[in-house]
Amino acid sequence: MSDTFLVGVEKCDMNIFGYNFEIRKASKKEISAIPAHNFPGGYKHLLSSRSKPMLLSTVYRCVDLISDSVAVLPLKTYSLDKDGFKTDFKTHPAYYLLNLEPNEDMTRFVFFKTLMASVLLEGNGFAYIERSSYLEPLQLIYLPKSQVSIVWVTDKNGILRKRYQVVGFKELVEPRDMIHVLNFSYDGIYGVSTLTHAAQSVNIATKSEEHADGFFDSGGGISGILTVENKRLDDPQKEQMYKTWDKRIAKRPNGIAILEGNMKYQPISISPKDSQLLESRQFNVVDICRFFSVSPVKAFDLSKSSYSTVEATQLQYLTDTALAVITKIELEINRKVFLPSERGSVVAEFDTSAILRTDKAAQAAYWKDMFYVGGATPNVIRRENNLPRDPNGDKSFVPVNVQTLDNAVKEISTNNEENFKVSDNSVVSV
Repeated sequence: MSDTFLVGVEKCDMNIFGYNFEIRKASKKEISAIPAHNFPGGYKHLLSSRSKPMLLSTVYRCVDLISDSVAVLPLKTYSLDKDGFKTDFKTHPAYYLLNLEPNEDMTRFVFFKTLMASVLLEGNGFAYIERSSYLEPLQLIYLPKSQVSIVWVTDKNGILRKRYQVVGFKELVEPRDMIHVLNFSYDGIYGVSTLTHAAQSVNIATKSEEHADGFFDSGGGISGILTVENKRLDDPQKEQMYKTWDKRIAKRPNGIAILEGNMKYQPISISPKDSQLLESRQFNVVDICRFFSVSPVKAFDLSKSSYSTVEATQLQYLTDTALAVITKIELEINRKVFLPSERGSVVAEFDTSAILRTDKAAQAAYWKDMFYVGGATPNVIRRENNLPRDPNGDKSFVPVNVQTLDNAVKEISTNNEENFKVSDNSVVSV
């Protein structure tokens, strides 16, 4: 690696819970340089690499929607008992790190939104895990894709191992200290940007937008040949006519043009309808949405939708798009942020119930069902709806008109035994 990247790094060997760790911890100086040297040319440098795709409203909406869907969900840390029941683990170092402030410069919302935007637009999202001397997570530092590359090193046994090379870090970063979220991948090592697969559709959409912009810029598509009968014009006269015509059209693009003498105008352009400009632009929305696994309805294309379509689309989006993104982030965090000794006893999960936050009807139906099966006490429901504790609300309730299968079978058996006790000697009075 170049000498320009050499800075201090702490390095030591430790044995914790039977696991050997070779700590390669980047110094504070290295970490602080990450946000400082991200954009050497300012934010214009960042925007220039994504300008054309992100200027398309459909691409912007899809990226904004998917990244927001992840960022709005609380990411909580739970402790698991031997039966798999979960309890909020608020004393764990990662609890507020994952749910509130991953690093000193970002909230959870900003961190995950930025990470997901990188995944969708660049194919890969990176975050360095800064740890204490006890291997506890201190910060999750977002790294732009341009600052990270994957390299392979050979260990003492001749086996190739994956490492991450970060601009400004002297030492290579081991996989357990790097959160790496992949988009679609062919090898499971490096993700491919959605825009790479959608390049042709994005280019067509961009050309359509440029054509539409040029069409309206030119005053509604007035294009043709201006001829002067029985006269040959020299170059200065032609230039003067161009200037006069452009000036006339610029001032009154949708009006009429007055031709002098023996001048004649012959249009040669086709209309927007004939060129299927509007139809192609509408098709571009649908085609780009396919690449992002987003329904056109979620991109505000309501041309072929109804209320029932919108409702079904919301459920489809959660199961087909958001769930896959949430799962890949959860798995990456659980296998990297927590120590191997904590696996099976500590887990981080997104709280998807936050999706119902603005849908009061769905939220009421959910908690009602949870109450009637004894899954939530009144105080649990009150807590989740920002209401104060009720002194008598810590007990679970179930309806009295239902019973367990064991009791139901027991009653049937008892009744049958009583019926068998009736003999022929029994007297029946009439």
